[in-house]
Amino acid sequence: MYGHTLRNVCIFVVLWLVSFDLTAQTDDEFLQTILTEIVSQNEEEQDPEQLFELLEMLAENPVKINQASYEDLTRLFWLTEFQIKSLLDYVTTKGAILSPYEIAYLYGFTPEIAQNLQPFISLEVTPAVKKLEPAKVFRYGRHKLVTGAQSRLEKQEGYTRPDSVGNRYQGNPVKTYLRYSFNYSDRVKFGVTAEKDAGEAFFRGNNRYGYDFYSAHFQLNTQKVIKTLVLGDYRADFGQGLALWSGMSYGKTAMLLNAMRYNGWLRSYTSTDENSFFRGAGATFAVRSLDASVFYSRKAVDATVSERDDDGRIVTVSAFPNTGYHRTPYEIAQKDAATEQTAGANVSLNRINWHVGATAVYHRYDATLVPISYVYNHYAYSGNDGSTYSLDFRFRLGNAVFYGEQAMSQNGATGGIYGSQMLIGERLTVNALYRNYAKNFYSRCGKALGENTQNSNEEGFYLGWNLDLGGKWRLASYWDMFRFPWMRYRTSAPSFGQDAFVQADYIPSRETKIYVQLRYKDKEENAAQEQVATIVPVKTMSAKGVFSHQITDFLTIGNHLEIKNYRKEQLSSNGYFLAQDVRANATVLRNLLQLTFRYALFDTDDYNSRIYAYENDMLYAFSIPAVYDRGTRWYLMLKYSIGKHFDIAVRYAQTRYTDRNTISSGLSEIKGNKSSEAKAQLICKF
Repeated sequence: MYGHTLRNVCIFVVLWLVSFDLTAQTDDEFLQTILTEIVSQNEEEQDPEQLFELLEMLAENPVKINQASYEDLTRLFWLTEFQIKSLLDYVTTKGAILSPYEIAYLYGFTPEIAQNLQPFISLEVTPAVKKLEPAKVFRYGRHKLVTGAQSRLEKQEGYTRPDSVGNRYQGNPVKTYLRYSFNYSDRVKFGVTAEKDAGEAFFRGNNRYGYDFYSAHFQLNTQKVIKTLVLGDYRADFGQGLALWSGMSYGKTAMLLNAMRYNGWLRSYTSTDENSFFRGAGATFAVRSLDASVFYSRKAVDATVSERDDDGRIVTVSAFPNTGYHRTPYEIAQKDAATEQTAGANVSLNRINWHVGATAVYHRYDATLVPISYVYNHYAYSGNDGSTYSLDFRFRLGNAVFYGEQAMSQNGATGGIYGSQMLIGERLTVNALYRNYAKNFYSRCGKALGENTQNSNEEGFYLGWNLDLGGKWRLASYWDMFRFPWMRYRTSAPSFGQDAFVQADYIPSRETKIYVQLRYKDKEENAAQEQVATIVPVKTMSAKGVFSHQITDFLTIGNHLEIKNYRKEQLSSNGYFLAQDVRANATVLRNLLQLTFRYALFDTDDYNSRIYAYENDMLYAFSIPAVYDRGTRWYLMLKYSIGKHFDIAVRYAQTRYTDRNTISSGLSEIKGNKSSEAKAQLICKF
């Protein structure tokens, strides 16, 4: 064991030394940096594909800050309310901003923030085009086609079983997808998305028409009474997300201490997530500062069937699974088992200094939901229809912004979220938020900030602050204290918890960045002996340090070290993760070749001390593996751009364990000590 560890350390040191002689840096490094920071606190909860699409759309259609309205600037969702106001006031009183570096000297901004904004803003001033001419739309619109495939190379148990065995994967181990999109100046958008997960049938079995998931969208943005029109698959985000938020919620992060959400809108849906969207039509009407949105959706949803009538029709279901997997006969039986209809409306009055809005959402199923009769499900929603209503607000008083949303579900239960964002001096921003979701409150479409996966059975207080120490240092921290008035899964009594986080950033130059994160989480759950109403604290502590240095215009290196400790009763589990990153580019045959490489060591006592490590991946693809036990992991990604119209990317990743001969269990089990994955992607832009 000692010899194996020594060999890995030697490889790690050699890679660190060799990296100084390479030449590299990906041109989208900052976009990946934003994504890494935002998902770092949500690794176990969400697929960040929607977030990446939002950032990509911003990069393709940057905000024209010299003629932007308040609503336009809220697209830069990581800016605080005070930074947005500072931009608006400066342009109004001083005139057009002539250089991105000029932003660094505005009230509430720093050189780092100004640099980070550059990919997503434009300084040009163009005349407003109120009339859409079809000839120009199709002549100047941009088309994009993305197709790719990926597969685990070692055989998993679900593929090796004979066809006569029912409990096996029905398809091949290849995941494949196809996406086409058209965009004209962020005014006209349409496209289609198709995807098949690994293990799902393709052009046979239950998928005789090819892919397992199909999606299509159309969006029209005008400057007339009909502000936005969406058809096909779309999202609807309003208020603080308590009654209606179908997009990604950012949760508690170091980068977004601005826990306040800007009132959203209807927008097209282009992701491969098979659940978080509506299917139908919606429109937003605008009369001066008044917006009114209405929408209707009807789509099939996965459901776990509990009972059928004599004619085979579904009567009751126990849950609505959201994995999106349809690989085995059991999963296939859940696919599209129920029909969900949703109708809703939002009315809002929007001014720069204040906003008020009202939202109503109604949903209905063709089967009755009856959750499994566990004690913790006593207050869980049951039935075949439901509604949620809410009022939300935002107003500014000097250097303080107050916001919130109060909602009520059909059964009369309430949920509320109230917060304040305060600017104390030029460099300190504080955000305080209180939330209280009744144990029987139900919001099928809600995703407000909270510790639970659903906005119910929770009360909490969140306090976050961001301090710019001037020049090279920045401190960010939050503390969240919460309680659950009723039982939860694996918690047979009311419980408490807290989550504390601190991050210190040191940026000595534009080329070098260092940050250190400390996190402590204390959350109660059932004791190991599983006695009813006996709960104990579960404490998790982690520390992470990340170093990134751009050596030349063509080279960036990075180091990542993380340690973790897990404690429950007498059990203590520890782990560490150490990685060396190299990102390089070079010109090959007059075209750009980009390389991203990581070599990592990990050693944890068990699954409890697992560590999630974000990895660079292809467009619309994400890799945030949980590493545990003992071993190494490395990946290599190559991207070759052929002119401005074609990008070809390949990626190979492998995890090798030194303390086991089988990986995973059940249908995912691999016989051996290594797990490898290969990916390929082609992007065409025209």
